[in-house]
Amino acid sequence: MFQMKSYHKMLLLISSLYVLMGCTKDMHHKLHAHMEKTIHAHGAWVRAVPPVSHMSAAYLTLINHGDKDDQLLSVETELAKVAELHNVKKKDGMMSMFPVPFVPVPAGGEQSLKPGSYHIMLINLNKTPKLGEEYELVLNFKNAGIVKTSAAVKEGGSMLKMEKHGSMNHGSTDSQ
Repeated sequence: MFQMKSYHKMLLLISSLYVLMGCTKDMHHKLHAHMEKTIHAHGAWVRAVPPVSHMSAAYLTLINHGDKDDQLLSVETELAKVAELHNVKKKDGMMSMFPVPFVPVPAGGEQSLKPGSYHIMLINLNKTPKLGEEYELVLNFKNAGIVKTSAAVKEGGSMLKMEKHGSMNHGSTDSQ
């Protein structure tokens, strides 16, 4: 008799779930679509710097698989106290770096964060990024929400001018 009661309870529970699923099918599809990430990050890397440096930079490519434009709004990482979105433009014959409120990621397209263009400034490093290490970057998007990626530490040239943080030359790149 105990087994029969358990069986009826289980049957009632399963039946109730089917009814609820039928009533909320539209809600289920909306939730599932929202949970699927439309933005993917790949090729993330952090520039290796000498131990005396207080700054570094991170680079990656963002791919938007969605049908709506999106924006990278902010970045967090254990590597630095502050992570800012920056861009580099040629102004008065000099390459100038400046913070930006967001990095656009077009629908169905991609956005590269690379030296001489959009990038993530890592300010007030908590530790010196060393070759071969990896750090998590937590990317916050306007529409896609949170996307996490791992960034390997690689060589990337001199960061000396980054310490001045005013006018900066990432090398011989043209403005975008």
